[in-house]
Amino acid sequence: MGVMMGPNGQLINTSNMGGVVGSNLIPNITPNIGALSQIDRPITNDDGTITLPTIQMKSNDPGLEAGQLQDLYGTALMPYYTWVEAQQTGSYTYDPTEELAKINEDFESEYGINAEAAAAQMKAAQEKATQSIAGATAAKFGSAFAQSQLGGANLGEATVDAAGSLIPFKGMFKGPEAPINTYMIDGVASTDAEALMASKIGGSDVSRIPVGDRAAPPKDYMALGAEKMNPKGSTFASRLYGKDSGPNLKATGYAAGADFITQVAMGADVMDAAKSAGKTAVLSYVANAIIPGSGPIVSFLSKFF
Repeated sequence: MGVMMGPNGQLINTSNMGGVVGSNLIPNITPNIGALSQIDRPITNDDGTITLPTIQMKSNDPGLEAGQLQDLYGTALMPYYTWVEAQQTGSYTYDPTEELAKINEDFESEYGINAEAAAAQMKAAQEKATQSIAGATAAKFGSAFAQSQLGGANLGEATVDAAGSLIPFKGMFKGPEAPINTYMIDGVASTDAEALMASKIGGSDVSRIPVGDRAAPPKDYMALGAEKMNPKGSTFASRLYGKDSGPNLKATGYAAGADFITQVAMGADVMDAAKSAGKTAVLSYVANAIIPGSGPIVSFLSKFF
């Protein structure tokens, strides 16, 4: 006979629980958790099929009368209780090949194309879009390179200008340009403002720097190139197909060539690359005739339409 004290001071005769302790009171000291799990793991068979366990959730009944659970739960006799546990009821074999065939069959009946073929088409379209955008970027570089050269830049300067054209929002955060010194104060090159202040204060030798000795301001070859594409007195018609179309043709030719070569290098079909480059070249040429220098932007945006 075993006796234990309840929370209200009453004595509980555990010998009268009729075998509850152990089997029902603490139903399973190795529940299905972690390394002690009694459920089979999935098995990959030699034929490629997978054997999976079938599982159902089972609720447990502690088999105690009203009041007994409150007296025992949390004690050494019943420290915890698994109210619900997973139990394996059997197993079944899953064939991924059959499932994939069923998916393809359902997809094809609904969309009229095999799922694998559709995925291949999507991949090809994605690759084509990547090639097209890369070509547009190269076209922008080539057009800027030609425009800079039209402005009088050498190979290195034109390359720097072309690379800079690929930077979004270029110039938005550019610091102030260095002032051009046109005066000497006691033999030191100075700005106009500094020379004016020195002359008012007095006591310093202020003189102008000869024009030939002044540091020349950095040239904006892109702006000079745009001027070459839009000479004074030119019209839209003359820039499109008249006497002033030469600079536009040069810039567009560089852009189309870079576009075509880049797309082919990335694996594009030669004819597709030629059509794509030709389309953007025409748009770029017309845009340059309307607003000189706008061609690269228009050609790049055209790849998205």
